[in-house]
Amino acid sequence: IDSYVKEVLNARDWIQDQLKKYHIKHHIDGGNYFLLWPKLGPAETEKKLKLSGILVRSMDKKINLKGSLRVSIGTLEQMQRFWLAFKLIEKI
Repeated sequence: IDSYVKEVLNARDWIQDQLKKYHIKHHIDGGNYFLLWPKLGPAETEKKLKLSGILVRSMDKKINLKGSLRVSIGTLEQMQRFWLAFKLIEKI
């Protein structure tokens, strides 16, 4: 379990670096997920990610989180897969 937790923490740091590097509005705290605000909007981004086999949750109906998606943090490989799909959708 400890090695998996360490891997997920490393993956969290990696994805946060990518989000910062490309100036993607996001929020990452101590949990096992992060929020991001895609330019394309949450519904369209969620739909396109799903077509790539990546499931995220729209938080658009939450007052303080309007326009955001909730993304669970996984392994580095999983986060790299998410990032590749997200970059294509956002045209980064």
